[in-house]
Amino acid sequence: MATLGPTLPEGDRIGLAAVAIAPALLAAPSLASAIGGRMDRAGALLVGTIAMWWVLSLVRGAFGPAQNAMLAFIVGAGITSAVPMLPEIVRTIVRRLGDAAFIVLVAIAVTGAGGLDATNGLAALALFVAVAGSAVVIARIAGVDIPSALAGAGSRDPAIATALAVAGGGSTAIPLYSGVLLFGLAAVLALRNRRKPR
Repeated sequence: MATLGPTLPEGDRIGLAAVAIAPALLAAPSLASAIGGRMDRAGALLVGTIAMWWVLSLVRGAFGPAQNAMLAFIVGAGITSAVPMLPEIVRTIVRRLGDAAFIVLVAIAVTGAGGLDATNGLAALALFVAVAGSAVVIARIAGVDIPSALAGAGSRDPAIATALAVAGGGSTAIPLYSGVLLFGLAAVLALRNRRKPR
């Protein structure tokens, strides 16, 4: 991020920082299951990224009202995906609220991403590769299965990154690109996992 940041306009720097500090995809346990990983391990890694996001927000002094409100949403969504034994009604309510929030944030990302260009696309790709690549390297070193590590630590939630970028007054172009990259990688890995012999 230190290499890419100075080459970007201010709004894109805020968007890049938002993606960098955002927690992992809140649906990481479900993603892990779809790509051949373990839900429990991805959930544990997800909770770690939520804690890291919170600490980084405190250190940066960016813990304003928007992030305070998001914290409850993130913790609730993270817990319901990481703790599948909650009553079905509780999980369903939280999932539907999350779905509604996600749709609103996608609309915000699309309308706020007027500056889509090759530079912020390259910045999003570089950050995506760095985050996913570091998760794979750490997984190899620690003996964790790669699909769980990719889902629980190597992803960044594009909806939360969008909200962080908007709260910081930045552009949503890089969070939008990051979401497309994550969706593409997840689709490829899920298809590959389905084709594996059982």
